[in-house]
Parts: sequence; structure tokens; C-alpha cells
Amino acid sequence: MTAPGEDDAIDSDETSDGEEPAERRAPADAFSALSDPLRVSILQELSAHYRTSDEAAIGFADLRRRVGVRDPGRFRYHLNELRDGFVEKADGGYRLTHAGVQVVAAILAGTYTEAVSMGPTELDSDCPFCGRPAVATCEDGRCLVTCDNEHPLFQWSVPPNATADATLPEVVDLAELLASQAIEQSLLGVCPQCYDSIEPTVLVDGPPRPLFRAVCGTCGGRIVGPVGFCLLVDPDVTAFCRRHGLTLRDDHVWEFPFVRDDSSVTVLEEDPLRLAFDVTLGGESLSATVDGRGHVTADETGGAE
Repeated sequence: MTAPGEDDAIDSDETSDGEEPAERRAPADAFSALSDPLRVSILQELSAHYRTSDEAAIGFADLRRRVGVRDPGRFRYHLNELRDGFVEKADGGYRLTHAGVQVVAAILAGTYTEAVSMGPTELDSDCPFCGRPAVATCEDGRCLVTCDNEHPLFQWSVPPNATADATLPEVVDLAELLASQAIEQSLLGVCPQCYDSIEPTVLVDGPPRPLFRAVCGTCGGRIVGPVGFCLLVDPDVTAFCRRHGLTLRDDHVWEFPFVRDDSSVTVLEEDPLRLAFDVTLGGESLSATVDGRGHVTADETGGAE
């Protein structure tokens, strides 16, 4: 048994003050720091402290007690293995770095540890190509929508924890939301996975219909789909659709006419590339052009004849 205050004295961690900043770790070294369950527990407790306390940092002794390690020397060793990568020293103790926050989020989401299988389940929607019911499945983090004739309608990744208490139609709705956010980011030139620069392009040669494609040269993340996806995140187009009862909240991406209908798009120019879309809903029309990088310009043209 230790006297009051003695434990904190033993746990005081002044040995690392004044150290030079560590050099950037190699990826293998960074992930090897997570190889011990105790270190993962440290990260989780730091995250729990951040969520439940007004103080950003937590002291060495308090953190050790929360993790449940009796030996201060052993705890200090494992804590130092996380330093400069996932944990940093701050006024008042220790806190997660940005990388630490991302790692804990991935752990809690089950990104690296859980596999979920759901479906197949029929959705309240029909395939625009054959009229058969749309069918959804979710397996290994990938939400996929097809039909009995295997027409591909939509697919996107979802974190395993998002499926824990959700029905498959709810998972599809979430996947569509994540996809629309990723399209919007990629049109701004930002990779939705690693946040490095990404180059969006529109392809008209080879595929059966014009495609929007964005591939990150850093992480390899990619978005590929009908060029009509670009219109899904344009404010003028979405406002026009909303006025006629068509929204991403209540309708699926493959149900939008400019996504499902190849005849709604024509090539105006090839160099530089410029495509034209004609969208008619409720007797009103909207014209939109898409350039070679997927950027949209929309203009309402009035009532349809």
C-alpha cells in the first residue's frame, strides 16, 4: 500500500521534457506500436477521457489507473512506444494526436476487426434497366445494390459499426450519403479517404456511357460511376429536383433521371470536353453542362413543350 500522494510521485514523468522531436516513423514502425493490447487500451482510455472531460490531457498517474496497470515502469514503457505517433505530451499530461484519434475511431468502428454479412434484401425500388426489384447486400464492409438480372446499380463501403443496429435499407441510405459526400469532395480535388489531392475526370471513350472517375495517386481510393453523379451534388440541380419531390434523402441515386437515362446526355464538345444534360420533371426543364473535370453549370429553361 502506498501513502497518499506517493503514487503520483512515483508516476511523475519528467524524463522526456526537452527531448528533440522524433523523426517521422516508417508505416511499419507506426503500426507495430499498436501490436500490444496494453497500448490499444491506452489509446482507448485517452479517447474516453477526451469524450467525457473538459480537460484535453490526462495526467500519467490518472491514465495508468484508468488502464489498470500496477507497475509504473511497465506502463511508462508502453506509453512511450506510442509517443510522437499516436500520443503526445501536453500541459497537464497526455493526449491523442490526430493519428491517434483516427486509429481509435477505426477501432471503435470495427474497420480492422469486424466482418458483417447482411442480405440479400429487396428494396422499395426497381431496376431502371429491367424493372426488376432492386436487391441489396452488405458483406465485408461493402454495400452493393443490383437486381435479379445482375444490373449494377450502386456500391459503396460502410463501417461495420454502422450496421450493428440498422436494417439493410438503412445501411443503403447511409452508403448513398457517404458516396454523395465523397463525390462532392472529389469534385473539389480532395481524396475522401486520405485527403490528398485527387484528379476527377470524365470519360467518354470506351465505356457504354460517359463515366465520372476520380482516382487518388496516394492511397488508390477511387470513385467510378455515371457522370450524372456529378449533378447529384450540384445545388441548382438538387434544388430543381427537390421542388419536384425528388431528394437524396427519400430517393435512391439510381432513381434520378440523369443518372439512369443515357439519352439525357449528349457530347457538345470534345476538346475541351463538355457534356449537356436535359432534365425534365413535372413539366419543367433544366439544362446542365458538365466539363471534363465533372464541374456542373445548370440553368432552368422553363416549361417543357
